[in-house]
Amino acid sequence: MSEISYRTGHIKLNYPNKVLSCSVSAQSGTAYWPHANGSADPWYQGSATKKYYRWEITFSVTEQQHGSHLTRENKKYNGLDIIVGDWIAGASTGQCLKITSISSKTKTSVTAVVEDVLRYNTFKSTTGNGMFSNGSAVVFSLNENGLPLLDPLPGIVAGDFYPTVVSRFQYLNPQLNYILNQPTHGFSIGDVVSVTSNGFGKANADTMNRMIGTVVDAGPGPDFFIMSPNNRIIDFDPKIPGTQGDYIYVQHDGTLGTADTGKAAFLNIQDAIPTVLLGTEDGPEVPANHTIKMNGKSMIFFTSNANAQVHEIASTINNDTANHNVVANTVATTTEITSDTSAVAYGLIGGYVPFSAYIASGSGNTLVTFTTDTAGQSTYGIPVGIAADMVADINAANIANLTATVTGSNLIKLTEENGNTVNIYNNSPDQNSNPFVGTGNISGLPAQTSAPGTQRLKLTRSDGGEILIFESTEYFRTATGIASGHTGQFPLAMNIEQGLRVAGTSVVADITSRNALTAEPGDQAYVLNKGDGEWGLYVYSGASWTMVSNADSATTDAKTLTTSFTMPVGGFGTATTQVLGNISPGRRLLNVAVEVTNAFTGTGSNIPNIQVGTLVDPDAYVPASSNDLRDQTTFEYSPNYVYPSANTQDLQVRARCTHENASAGLVSIRLTYV
Repeated sequence: MSEISYRTGHIKLNYPNKVLSCSVSAQSGTAYWPHANGSADPWYQGSATKKYYRWEITFSVTEQQHGSHLTRENKKYNGLDIIVGDWIAGASTGQCLKITSISSKTKTSVTAVVEDVLRYNTFKSTTGNGMFSNGSAVVFSLNENGLPLLDPLPGIVAGDFYPTVVSRFQYLNPQLNYILNQPTHGFSIGDVVSVTSNGFGKANADTMNRMIGTVVDAGPGPDFFIMSPNNRIIDFDPKIPGTQGDYIYVQHDGTLGTADTGKAAFLNIQDAIPTVLLGTEDGPEVPANHTIKMNGKSMIFFTSNANAQVHEIASTINNDTANHNVVANTVATTTEITSDTSAVAYGLIGGYVPFSAYIASGSGNTLVTFTTDTAGQSTYGIPVGIAADMVADINAANIANLTATVTGSNLIKLTEENGNTVNIYNNSPDQNSNPFVGTGNISGLPAQTSAPGTQRLKLTRSDGGEILIFESTEYFRTATGIASGHTGQFPLAMNIEQGLRVAGTSVVADITSRNALTAEPGDQAYVLNKGDGEWGLYVYSGASWTMVSNADSATTDAKTLTTSFTMPVGGFGTATTQVLGNISPGRRLLNVAVEVTNAFTGTGSNIPNIQVGTLVDPDAYVPASSNDLRDQTTFEYSPNYVYPSANTQDLQVRARCTHENASAGLVSIRLTYV
């Protein structure tokens, strides 16, 4: 199942709504819904009453005239303006289907694959029929809110067409129920979704700052989920910078970029899906000097020959990529093989499982064992593998560059993307000894299909935007098989209106408690005791905590630390030490004053003294040799030392008094810092 999100690119100033009258002339079912919604789902492919949800249709288009000169063709819309992502609705029933691919289109005719999105029509119908009958229909587009643009409404529609169509698009509004894709995502209803460079995941402590919404439905199937987004999801034309999971900031020049300027405006939630248009014609040529406009930019195909060859066409386009954003390449024509029922054993594609065959397509010889009989059992009630079953087994073998699809009525189509020869070899037949290929075969496929050996033109717009082509004479379209189209999607982003998040402050007892917090960038922690008996305020950067303030830094005024020693003192030895106090990082030690109020006596011939410093360096700021406490005087010293601001802990300053067992004396120490 494919899904392209609603795009703001549909809406442009002075571009009228595209509402085209058309008539469906042919339709054929191409795919059943692959996933059951509960065990009793009556309409999915494993049910006995399965219904198609995807069809290939062909319809004619009536030109719509308007008054704008800005559209691809001046004042006109026609079949060439229909793109993937448009919708088509039956004029009488109002049943709406989304155009998911276009195989061919002209001004007057389109062949496309359409889809009953989320099986809305299927479950609305009592019979499970999701497609309207051949006849009159309307092609239209949606706005950025997922609502249909139906003005001017053609006169071919029934009286209740408008309310029926509008009601369909009120169902699961895309801005409130956004569909996203991630293979085997594993989400459950209620899960909180975050986005990173690795894609979508269930939010955790490391990713919650990139939370984008909550899952409201864990399907359909294992790869899609529906999310209620936190904020509006939008696309960007031109492409938003960065990649999935990046914050997008407002730059100082008013542009958007990934450089952190402190103001995040968006979160990139999904990378662009490129628009790719692959030509259907081999070895295309266009007349010399033929002119086209690509995304509004004119180019002329110059050549010295009568016609520009495919490599010259690509070169001309690439010379102006900077203006139209399109890159051209030549690619090998794909090898395509479709079943032929004229010589099959049972008159249709199918065989009794198990059976096996080798498929060689340029990437080795791969054994494919056919055991699936889901569709065969559902259709015939016996263990046979029909086209849908064989296709499932071929794709499960993961053969490089080769895909299998069901086409028409129970036919197998193989596509080898690199244009290699495809050889198929029998290994084991079915229960009735019928081989996979050859005489009386069960696949309808030829044993060998040669490589085409030709080149086709491929156009790519990597930012996901549309590729619009206009030419007065349609040599380019007919020669290359490429018409205007939009198969991609611009990158998706989510608005961040109030910054990334609202930060909070936690009050904790100590550093250990701080480190145990589940913090996000911008969170703060007020630590009551940071290890030295004082408080500290820290901010979390996303990787570490940084102290921004503490008890000592709460003021910028000069401060003092004081202590004193009175003799005699007890204890061991001839010296004693006291802590003056703590000094925060970034502070300057200006002055130390030692005031001897009462001279020391009783020390004998030994000189009593004061040292001021740290535990590691006791006399760092006042050396012992600089003072004598036997004199009643005042000594002053100027350390002029700055405690580096890079430190994470306070500086503890200590005073050491070598008293030499003095019997009397009083000295005071005062340290001043800023």
